[in-house]
Amino acid sequence: MKRMHKLWRTLLMICLLLAVLPQTISAGQGLKFHAKTSGSERTIYVKKITYEGENKNLRRGNKTLHELDVDFSSDVTWEPRAKVTSVKDNKGKSYRGYLWEIDDDSCEIAIAGLKQGRTYTIKITGIRHRQAASFGRLTLKVKIPVQKSASSDISVKKVSVDEADGEVDVKFASKVLWKYDAEVISVKDNKGKKYRGYLTDTDDDECELYIDGMKYGRTYTIRISGIKERGASAYKTVAIKVKVRAQKNSLRVKRVTYDEDYDDGRMEWEVSFAFNKDVVHKVGSYVIIRDAGGKVYASRSSYVDWDDDECDVRLSEGLTLGRTYTYEIKNVKAAGTGKYMTLKGQFTARY
Repeated sequence: MKRMHKLWRTLLMICLLLAVLPQTISAGQGLKFHAKTSGSERTIYVKKITYEGENKNLRRGNKTLHELDVDFSSDVTWEPRAKVTSVKDNKGKSYRGYLWEIDDDSCEIAIAGLKQGRTYTIKITGIRHRQAASFGRLTLKVKIPVQKSASSDISVKKVSVDEADGEVDVKFASKVLWKYDAEVISVKDNKGKKYRGYLTDTDDDECELYIDGMKYGRTYTIRISGIKERGASAYKTVAIKVKVRAQKNSLRVKRVTYDEDYDDGRMEWEVSFAFNKDVVHKVGSYVIIRDAGGKVYASRSSYVDWDDDECDVRLSEGLTLGRTYTYEIKNVKAAGTGKYMTLKGQFTARY
């Protein structure tokens, strides 16, 4: 029995400590809230409210703006004059609030000089449920705990590479801010070669880069300046490693067709090869076609018409339908990959 009393006292102390210690959140984390619709016949249901932190690039007077993202469970409609009419905290202090961005299932609210660790009542007019007839007012009561201090390090969540276009998409693990002159300051591969890199797009949790002349099978170190985690004091330079996978030359012939055509008073014979990928050829690329006895119908001197993913070969004479022939397609490769190769195979002559 004494042990039970001791256990209960320990649990009680833990609960009291949790109640006294300040709650903390990180930018981008969801909040506890209560929503109420008035003046309209249908309720506007709020799915989530997210505190995006202080954006030091946005100011009203001498106060920076703090951002809240509000996601609705169903579509809403906004009046042209929709706005935040009042923001008040649990101590009675009033703040200026702004509808920063509106959409049919979300909105962004900016509040000047917001203080963490307080509960706010936010009133928005000029909004209604998509199926309601009249516009009304949405009142949000939301608690904003003390935010965790931002890390000086910027963590990368995911890197995606489009090797063919030289594009790199970088997703960060937390919200970030960009300086007006942010840029790629260096790109170097694992062999020490340098490249030109460009920031083509930036967002609050990701960016897009372009590397000129990206090569398969190499690892790149990309250094970007002018970025910081939201809430951090100073911009910094971040290094991102990108591995571009090696790509095998998996070019193959997927279909062979034979064709005969009487043109300008003479007979022409042609074999068409369709490839599984776009094909690259040299000036010295050619096609050899033989029958089982070794007789040649196409050789190094035969005319070949190359297209994106196919080629047509002019024959010296016609093939026998239903008979099997062998081919060799010399000095070709799949677009974007490494070494040239010879494709060998056989086909049955069919239209």
